[in-house]
Amino acid sequence: MAGCCRHRAAHPIRFALSCDVRAGGMRKQTIGRRCAGKGTSWQWCPRRTASREMNHKIQMKEYVMHTLQKSARGLWRLLGTVTIFIGLLTLQNVANASQPAPAQERIVALDFDHASRTLWKATSKTLSRSSDDGRTWTQVVLPTAAKDNISGITLSARDSNRIYIAGPGMGVLRSKDGGRSWAAGNKGLPSRKVVALSAHSDQADTVYAYINGKGIFRSQDAGANWRLMDRGPRDAIVHFVHTNMPGSMETGWLFAATPKGVRRSMDCFCGWHNAGAVTGNFHLISYDPDQPERVYAAAREGLFVSTDGGEQWSKLKTPMAVMNAVVATPSGVLYAAADDKLFRSRDRGVTWQNVDA
Repeated sequence: MAGCCRHRAAHPIRFALSCDVRAGGMRKQTIGRRCAGKGTSWQWCPRRTASREMNHKIQMKEYVMHTLQKSARGLWRLLGTVTIFIGLLTLQNVANASQPAPAQERIVALDFDHASRTLWKATSKTLSRSSDDGRTWTQVVLPTAAKDNISGITLSARDSNRIYIAGPGMGVLRSKDGGRSWAAGNKGLPSRKVVALSAHSDQADTVYAYINGKGIFRSQDAGANWRLMDRGPRDAIVHFVHTNMPGSMETGWLFAATPKGVRRSMDCFCGWHNAGAVTGNFHLISYDPDQPERVYAAAREGLFVSTDGGEQWSKLKTPMAVMNAVVATPSGVLYAAADDKLFRSRDRGVTWQNVDA
């Protein structure tokens, strides 16, 4: 090895990265100069020695750095995906918040059972009852024959379990058990185009139905059989009610809302007459069971009240211009519906509160 160094200037120098030599019984890796002499063999001139441990550390460091860089790139991709996902969720929430809430069904009829103090309401598709002044409601299961076309509801005056609903195309459906089961009651009716119906104000099994162009039919066996009683007033009936107002030659009176005013007749059907001078396109009629002379009528022009059986009328202030349905209770509480909203008056229409609020 020393002889190699003597020929350093005379011989070309080549570098080798590594070789194995024996030194002190240990195998080492050397980096040195390789000298070629004439007539001599290649020999190694060690310059510096690096341990395998150092190379291993360098390799491990490079491996760790590569792994960290790869992990960092993966983490950034994951963070990007999460950010995009959160952004999409945010956009979806904003879109959902900007969409209007589904519209509620318009209330088409109201009635009140005096004995059980239960308020009933009907939409064209549903029937519900409330025993806490309209704060909560229980929906009644209806048969498929209802056909989503309910226009009226009436309750028997003497039997809390007897309920009638009707509508054009569905005829009359009746229940004897508070709405748990239903049966059709159309025998004797010329068609199922029932526009309005009303239970007798005192008789448990008597109920009236009106078919446009045909007239008023009466059943005295809880809707099992019907018989034509009268052709009705000259103008078509939109809604009507039976009252036990005194002065009738029979058992009470019928008040009818028509497109040209309010009409009335004794239930002996002795002739229809104008109920006062009130005019307008009327669509509903109701009365106060505690004060039968007190009659309510709703038109496009507003809600009117008569305290003398329809002779004189005055307009009430209402929370909405047009009321869909009105019902009075024996205690003087008045319920009225406008679209899908329900209102209550505890002073017979002087002031109103929104039941839904």
